[in-house]
Formats: sequence, structure tokens, C-alpha cells
Amino acid sequence: MARLGVISMGEPYVVPLNFVYIDGTVYFHGALSGRKIEALKTNPAVCLEFDAMHGVSVEKQTTFYTSVVAWGTAEFLADAGLEKKKQHILEKLCLKYLSSSPVITREMAEGTAVVAVPLRKVTFRESTE
Repeated sequence: MARLGVISMGEPYVVPLNFVYIDGTVYFHGALSGRKIEALKTNPAVCLEFDAMHGVSVEKQTTFYTSVVAWGTAEFLADAGLEKKKQHILEKLCLKYLSSSPVITREMAEGTAVVAVPLRKVTFRESTE
């Protein structure tokens, strides 16, 4: 799971989302309209946050985690000629979260927003045992 930070209606807005990472780009999907989509259309600058909790140490009074924060500019895969890429990304998302991939039809892809965020800056932090 990731969290997407955007500016929506003049204020910060963070939303959790499923994603797939391919060759330096984070992809996610969603409805064709809604607060997240409208925010991305208004201002495509985004911040993404990913984390994993690995455990807790009562003795050390700390947690063990991995955290990544990344910045980029959202791009909609909506132009003519990108239908196959949208289908491919939706199939990759299904494989990641469902362990199988149904056939993603052109109609399914047309009814879904797919967003690419090429990452321009990434920071990493980790606390281990």
C-alpha cells in the first residue's frame, strides 16, 4: 500500500492506493472522476509514501521499519495509442495483488484511469534490529 499526497481544493489531501512499480515509475489506477483525479488534473505534482513495519522492540522502545518517500509528476495514460499500455499496467496490478491476471479488455481499460508517476526524487529511511 502507498499513500498519495496531492493538493485538492486548496488543501493537502492524502489517499491510500494500490500501485505497481516498473522501471522507475509508479503506476496506479482509479475511477475516471473523483477528488483524487480532479486534484491530479489541477496540479499533477505529487508526493508518494511507502512503508513497512518490521517489528517492535520493547527493550529498546523503538520500532523497526522501512520508509520511502518519492516525488514526481502524475501523467494520465489517456492519449490515443496508450490503450495497450493501460491494459498492460492493469494486468500487472492484478498480478501483484491477486496473484493472477484476468484478461483486461479494451472496455475495462477505457473505464479506468491509469496514472503514471515517473519518480524524480526518492528518499529512503530504515530502522533495523
